[in-house]
Amino acid sequence: MTALEKIKAETARLEPDEQVELFRWWVASDTFKQRQLAALKREIAVGIEQLDQGRYQSYDAGNAMALAGEIGRSGRERLKLARKPPKA
Repeated sequence: MTALEKIKAETARLEPDEQVELFRWWVASDTFKQRQLAALKREIAVGIEQLDQGRYQSYDAGNAMALAGEIGRSGRERLKLARKPPKA
């Protein structure tokens, strides 16, 4: 059993409050922050590249509400799908 497998197994045995405390500790760790920052930098670079290539859409007061509605609908759909138990 690898060290990671051992940690996962022990984490599963923790009380819910202890799991939350462990999660908060991990999110506050420098390793987590560095990984999040690196991912954000990659996403920003992709966005800048798309802008440079003219791959964007402008919004105004007329179509911004339609965009907001679509974001809300897709978010609700994602939540529904996430709540469904996996098929066996």
